[in-house]
Amino acid sequence: MSVRMAGLWTSRRRLAAFIHSRKLVVVFGEVAERYAKLVSRMTWEDEAYTVTLPDHGVLTVEDAVRRLGLDAATVHAPREVQPEDLCLQRVGTGIVTWSNNPYPDGKEVTDRLGGDGFRHWYLSGDIDGNTTLYARYGDSEGQLRFPEPWVLPFIPWTEQIGPLAHYAEYFAGVYDTWSGDPETWSDNPDVSAVGTCLAVIELESGVRLDEKLRRGPKTYVPMPR
Repeated sequence: MSVRMAGLWTSRRRLAAFIHSRKLVVVFGEVAERYAKLVSRMTWEDEAYTVTLPDHGVLTVEDAVRRLGLDAATVHAPREVQPEDLCLQRVGTGIVTWSNNPYPDGKEVTDRLGGDGFRHWYLSGDIDGNTTLYARYGDSEGQLRFPEPWVLPFIPWTEQIGPLAHYAEYFAGVYDTWSGDPETWSDNPDVSAVGTCLAVIELESGVRLDEKLRRGPKTYVPMPR
C-alpha cells in the first residue's frame, strides 16, 4: 500500500470513528432521557436488577437456577411467592433478575450468573440513595457507585470501571452535577444516575427495561444464602 493510500485509509478510519462517537452521543442521550422518565414513575429503592447474556447459545431459566446453586424443585408456585424471593425472567438469549436486596449479600448471589462465557450487568439502589453499577465480561470486571465513587488508594474511579471505560464521560457528567439531592437526577434526564446506568446496560446488552418487561412472566426462587 502506498503512503498516499495508507494516509487516506487512516483518514477514513478516523472519520468513521468520529461519526460513530457522535451517533453514540445522540443515541445515549435519547436512551438516558427515556430511562430518567421511567425511573421518575417508579421507586428505585431497595431494588437490584441484573442482565446476564451468554456469549453463545441460550441461558434458560433452568440453567440460571442451577448457576445460582439451586435445584429446579425450589421454584415457587405463584401462591408461594415471598417478598424476599429472587425473580427471574427470560429475555432473548439471556436472563433478567429482580430482587429487593440491593446489598452485598444479594449481589454475591446474582454474581454467580456471570463468569467465563457470559456478560453480566448489575444495578442496585438502596434506601439511602446509593446506586451501584457492576459489569463483568468473562474475566474483565468493573464497578462504580453514585453519588460518590468508590475510594481506592491511588486508583481513580475511571480505572475501576473495566469494560465500561468508554462511558466514562457520561459517568463523569453525573458526578460533576451532583448537588446533594437525589431528586435532581430524576428532574434532569441528562444527569440521572439510574437513567445513565440503565442506558449503559441497554446499549451494551440490547435488553430494554420498560413496563412491558416488568409485567412479563416471571419465575420466583428463594434468595440463596
